[in-house]
Amino acid sequence: MDSSFDQVVASYHRARQTGQLFDTFYNLFLTKSPEIPPMFARTDFPHQKLMLRESILEMLVFAQTGLGGDEIQRLAERHRQLNVRPVHYELWLDALREALATHDPEYSEELDLLWRNTMRKGMELMA
Repeated sequence: MDSSFDQVVASYHRARQTGQLFDTFYNLFLTKSPEIPPMFARTDFPHQKLMLRESILEMLVFAQTGLGGDEIQRLAERHRQLNVRPVHYELWLDALREALATHDPEYSEELDLLWRNTMRKGMELMA
């Protein structure tokens, strides 16, 4: 693994230690656009948070190894059926980065760029 990927993974683990990363993410994400809350109107959030955790891990694996593209494409298809558009992925990434910055005490501009570049690989596959 390269050091930039190691830094992203370490950041993720630090942020998760608070136990609040995913709650903060959804609190932020739901405010990013008036189009977003209706998409979650019937959402089981405890289950959704588990799915988010799995999705982030899949995106990290894909960014590092190129493996798991099929699962990311299946995820993209499910999102298309829900009328999720590429702009929503950008808002998702903004909310994720803000949540990480809230919960990772070592978050920095450099880490923010590493996160953006790492997640972008999977996002491009989904778009």
